[in-house]
Amino acid sequence: MGALPLLHFNPVSFLFSFAVFAALLTILGAKVWKPILKALDDRDEAIRSDLDQAKLDKEEAEKLLAEQREAMGQMREEAKKTREEAVALAEKHKQELMSAAQKESELLIEKARVEMKNERERMYEDVKTLAVEVGVGLASKVLSKEIDESTHQKVVQESLDNLKAAYEKAA
Repeated sequence: MGALPLLHFNPVSFLFSFAVFAALLTILGAKVWKPILKALDDRDEAIRSDLDQAKLDKEEAEKLLAEQREAMGQMREEAKKTREEAVALAEKHKQELMSAAQKESELLIEKARVEMKNERERMYEDVKTLAVEVGVGLASKVLSKEIDESTHQKVVQESLDNLKAAYEKAA
């Protein structure tokens, strides 16, 4: 039996090894396994807490995003409404300006017509007065002189020239 001493059963060695193994298992269980298991449990709890918080944050973010989208939609509607009101107001203002300009131009045209009529009447009166003056002057020359045919022609031509010059001056 000398070749197989490793396979020989020694009860003292067995009990001693078993006692060391049990003591080591107790020490490890009390000092190492409990803190490791506690750390793993704490880590698992922290991960679950973070996941729950992330889920809550995601729900809150989705809620805020929905609120922002709704607010943006309302702002777009308000901007569209404001733009439409501004366009309508500008169109109304444009129509008022066009109407005022039309009225003013009609007044100016009417004023110009009245001024032209008055000027025409004044010129007519000036020509009438001038014609009377020339006629009186011609008659006085004719009456003051005894004239022959050539002098008569000369006096009439001078009177017509005076009349023409007075008319051009009045115009």
